[in-house]
Amino acid sequence: MTGHELVAPCGDYCGGCGQYNGLICKTAKQMREFADLYGFEMRSEGEFDFQQFVAALEWFIENATCPGCQQGGGPAWCEVKKCCSEKGFRICFECEEFPCSNIESVADPDTRDRYKRFREVGFERWLEEQAQKATEGYEIHLQKVLSLKP
Repeated sequence: MTGHELVAPCGDYCGGCGQYNGLICKTAKQMREFADLYGFEMRSEGEFDFQQFVAALEWFIENATCPGCQQGGGPAWCEVKKCCSEKGFRICFECEEFPCSNIESVADPDTRDRYKRFREVGFERWLEEQAQKATEGYEIHLQKVLSLKP
């Protein structure tokens, strides 16, 4: 693996995504274990439906994963992914038309900063920087370093 497969067409770095790196599933599993360990079923009586809470955690454990856009993951409706595929780009930052309406519809505030840095240092260096940020716990969608790490 070169790391290129961890870059979504929109410029998100999958290694910094809680769905890709397993952080969401891991956290849900830990919550499920704590709920049993500390007897929260009994303690939550009259406050909320504990069984629904457990069912929600189980849903996250089973479903909150993504193999990454380059491996067939990501949302099926994503126009950025479709556009990059049609134009032969790995990432929309390579396109002279960036930013276009496709990326504007899904971009988070961090996207423009990633794009600017991509243009300054080039793809390979930018990729190294994204990988380093992910190692430090940076979560791409929350745009901050998390205390929890995968």
